[in-house]
Amino acid sequence: MEPIFTLHYSEFCVAQQLARLLPKAKGYSLYAPVSRQQPGVDLLIARRRNQGIGVASIQVKSSRTYLKPTTTARTKKPFRYGTWFKNFECPSEADFFCLVFLYPAVNKAQRRELGTWWAPQILLFSQTEMRRFLKSVRNVRGDRGPFFGFEFNQAGEAVLTVGDPKRRYRDFSKHLLSRRLDKLRKFLSS
Repeated sequence: MEPIFTLHYSEFCVAQQLARLLPKAKGYSLYAPVSRQQPGVDLLIARRRNQGIGVASIQVKSSRTYLKPTTTARTKKPFRYGTWFKNFECPSEADFFCLVFLYPAVNKAQRRELGTWWAPQILLFSQTEMRRFLKSVRNVRGDRGPFFGFEFNQAGEAVLTVGDPKRRYRDFSKHLLSRRLDKLRKFLSS
């Protein structure tokens, strides 16, 4: 009898993107722990270099993506999609954190543009960046916020809208996985 092994879709999505962006032909390998009880480790990415191996552990967090109602005259920053992440404690075992949100195509034209019914957005943070970010998440009273969220209109965009009491609409697009590969490569090389 074959044992059944399952992987959460958000973890599969990150693994699929990493495999595409950091291919085996360039020495990269992806691993998923068999035990679901491994704190802070959802995926491992490794790179063999000569006699050594560089390894990074990745923690994956995901959010549903909500289609926002149409904007009104009172809306300050109109965004098409919104996410909602629960604030969490940063496990020290994770070297990197991936925040994943899938967003739906709302019509035939967008499905053609995306090439699918659903498309992922993945933000990548290092351990230090994630700790700093989570400490900065506050509600409007200034207390530690229980949630944070990003909003966007299209792929390649992520703006913090929930978790910033000053409502600065900080742009986190630079944290998109495809724009952070050098940071991951450098970590695996050291």
